[in-house]
Amino acid sequence: MVFNYYYGSEADQFNFIRIPKRLITDPLFADLSLSAKLLYGILLDRMSLSMKNKWLDNENRVYIVNQITEIMENLNVAEKTAIKTLKELEDLGLVEKRRRGLGLPSLLYIKSFIVDDWEDNSKDAEKVKSNKNNGSSRAGKQN
Repeated sequence: MVFNYYYGSEADQFNFIRIPKRLITDPLFADLSLSAKLLYGILLDRMSLSMKNKWLDNENRVYIVNQITEIMENLNVAEKTAIKTLKELEDLGLVEKRRRGLGLPSLLYIKSFIVDDWEDNSKDAEKVKSNKNNGSSRAGKQN
């Protein structure tokens, strides 16, 4: 297969998903799969759209509505893999899911990957690893 070059303004014609470098370099996120890191970048991108649409809760927190079928489509994966990937982010505390019931899709709160203090960050990494080894389903810093 031969790929074409970009010429002039063509190089600026696409949107890109940004993945925070810290998700790749910080030991806190070492056990997070590449799929989960990519999904986090996709969810951050969706969050900017929610901001523009003023999708805020009563505490002024931005939320998104992103169903499993959308994750399947975005990552080109099966339903089981999409659920597992989202659960990775939930278990670490980077995503919080609020169920609405009545057949409505859940709200997703995308949490900041930035931790104020490196010492807290290291403790959280140890807590996540410890909980993973003990089979706990929730770990990470709770906001």
